[in-house]
Amino acid sequence: MTQFPYDQFAKDYIPELLGDYGEATPSFKVAPEVKEVDVLFIPNQPVPTTSNTLGLLGKLAQTSCLLEVYRNPVNGSEIRACLTKLFEIQSKIKRENNEIKEERLPVLWILTPTLSNRILEEFGTIEQVEEWSKGIYIAPPSYFMGIVVIHQLPITEETLWLRILGKGTVQERAIRELKDLPANHPKKNSILELIYGLLAVLKINQQQGQSLDKEDQELMKISTLYLEQLQEAKNEGRQEGRQEGRQEGLEQGVKQGEALLTIRLLKRLLGELPPEIETEIRGLNTNNIEALAEALLDFKTLEDLTNWLANNQ
Repeated sequence: MTQFPYDQFAKDYIPELLGDYGEATPSFKVAPEVKEVDVLFIPNQPVPTTSNTLGLLGKLAQTSCLLEVYRNPVNGSEIRACLTKLFEIQSKIKRENNEIKEERLPVLWILTPTLSNRILEEFGTIEQVEEWSKGIYIAPPSYFMGIVVIHQLPITEETLWLRILGKGTVQERAIRELKDLPANHPKKNSILELIYGLLAVLKINQQQGQSLDKEDQELMKISTLYLEQLQEAKNEGRQEGRQEGRQEGLEQGVKQGEALLTIRLLKRLLGELPPEIETEIRGLNTNNIEALAEALLDFKTLEDLTNWLANNQ
């Protein structure tokens, strides 16, 4: 199990949000030395920026960019390493197309929960509230870099997708705001599933003896959101059944909603499931599906799942 769950979360999270609007490549490798960018994003259509779509994150992604996400405050050495990767990618692009204009080269966005004024000053960044937002610092043009200090962002719907990458109470509040979005929001369920997967990884790491910092321990407490989401799936199924006007439809709708959510969460945690396993889960009765949904946060391997299924038919 990965020792860096937030790193993997960021690499899943940003492509999930931006993937509809361009090529979002996580763990992009930079030659000649093996280096990785958290996410390289290249838009192929306009990225929405309204408050009820991607908001400020969409504004960052209007042009090709490297997105580097830090769970803890970034330091000067890490910023220089990010700039090195940026300039190597820009050099590669220039070699392949010498006529490309400077403004079309990728830029670097560093996302960090907090950052000292000293480091912001060292890189010559200036907060640009009017053009961007409070908490957005832009470096001199030759750096091709901006820094997002997540905990300084205003608490608005427009900043929600960036605040989810914050830490402590900032992240917890953003997750609860996500939970309160309308049920038909196109990204609500997929991002909640990523968060449930993150919580599952943190729980497994803790079971394996890894210590969690205070913020992670507090974040684990919101795992009840998962059970709330499960209840919503049941309620949606009941509503579908009522619309069909028959008890059979009611029961089947509840069962299908629970099974679908449970399968999606298992995939987030364990990876792709064999088709026969999915079929077996769909065939469980409602009580067993509910029991599986509560048990899955304890699964570490596919074998744990198959053993559970063998004992709960």
